[in-house]
Amino acid sequence: MRRLILVILVLGVILAAGAFLSEKMSRHDAERPAPKTPALEPLAEHLSRATIPVSVPIAAVGEALERKTPKKESGLRENVLVGRFAQNELSWDLERSDLKISGRSGALSVATELSGEARATGAIQLARKIDFSASGDILASVSLTASPTLETDWRVSPNLSEVKIDIERASIPIKYIGNLDVRRDILPGVRVTAEGLRTQLNQSVARSDFFEQAAAKGWKRLCGSTPLGENSELWLETRPVVARAAQIRIGPKDIRTTIGVEVKTRILTEPTRPQCPFPKTLLLEKPKPGGFEIVMPAVIDYETLGQRLAEEVVGKSLGKNISIVIKGISIRPYAKMLLLETTVAVETDYLSGTAAKGNLYVIAEPKLDAKTQSITLENLALDVDSQNVLFSMAGKAAEPLLLEAVSKRLPFDLGPKLEELRDEAENAISALSSESVSVTGKVRRVRMTRLDVGPEHLRLVLTAEGRVRARVEAIP
Repeated sequence: MRRLILVILVLGVILAAGAFLSEKMSRHDAERPAPKTPALEPLAEHLSRATIPVSVPIAAVGEALERKTPKKESGLRENVLVGRFAQNELSWDLERSDLKISGRSGALSVATELSGEARATGAIQLARKIDFSASGDILASVSLTASPTLETDWRVSPNLSEVKIDIERASIPIKYIGNLDVRRDILPGVRVTAEGLRTQLNQSVARSDFFEQAAAKGWKRLCGSTPLGENSELWLETRPVVARAAQIRIGPKDIRTTIGVEVKTRILTEPTRPQCPFPKTLLLEKPKPGGFEIVMPAVIDYETLGQRLAEEVVGKSLGKNISIVIKGISIRPYAKMLLLETTVAVETDYLSGTAAKGNLYVIAEPKLDAKTQSITLENLALDVDSQNVLFSMAGKAAEPLLLEAVSKRLPFDLGPKLEELRDEAENAISALSSESVSVTGKVRRVRMTRLDVGPEHLRLVLTAEGRVRARVEAIP
């Protein structure tokens, strides 16, 4: 019994001393200099990649060619009528129908109908020379195919076939002679008209810089630097460096290809104006599935991290015979680790109603858990100067209870941050759209790939993965 009373008295003295010394110790710990956390070094350049399926509706191609191809054509030939005809002249006026363009067997089929009038004037040598002037209808069709290929200079070679001409009707009723079939006579002239159509189609496609101009606008939008959130001192620089494309493929309703872009990204402490010269040469490659992998940085300030941890541990009572209640917690950097300043109240059943309060300093190493995509605190340990008063009075059992509580209450949930980055990535993709090109994308997932401790915040490197598509709505 005497031994039990002695133990209780000794414990009371320890608790009383702890209550007195904890304030001094807290003041001592607060003044004690902590190892300096070095400034974060700029991240090395990362290479982000995007492979964008691009589709051009065949209808849009037809609309562009329709605008650029003449609707009417005229021709004239002299002295082509033989037999009883003396000096004569054969002329015609043709007007084409709307171009019909379709995708067949991996090629574009272009067809139109020609209709108009043929006129013959001159003289007929009968018993006497008789002047005449007559006209008749012309109906013909013209067709050709195109097998366009993408060239390394951003141009498209149309690779047009020979023109196929079918003159269904071309006759002129002439008095004394009857219906004069002039199909063979006007064929060279119709061929000139058809070849003019072919030439125009060839020039419209081969000389068009639409593909290059559309790519150049997207290239310009990718080049620059953007702040990493509001009031951020960090900037993300993006600099496109390589452009790739797959050969053109013709479908029933659209023309397809894939555009690949490689973009170098890095984090800087101030905005920049990077130079991103548009590549004169387009690298051709085999078709690849559409998708992208964008490397993006993000930061989490220590105040936010401390608030999240406090939500998990503040007010929780730990232990049985020894009760530890965490009253408050804050986080700041400690060299390349973190220092958790924890305000605790310690009570024991051995001496009811007696409690000791003070600050404890827990050193922890933040770790990135790639599998669960969370930040955990590992290798936790009490600061040496912190454990010689409070935990000596309450028992060594208090130390593992506190360390276990802090380590198990994290991981830090980055769900909201990842959703924010997901939205930012999708907005960046949509910003690539223009009046004539629609760009849409969907971020499938955002994952953390790196974690660094800085003097003001934790720095994360995240990789967004997903799909993106581009559709040409109109060709200028």
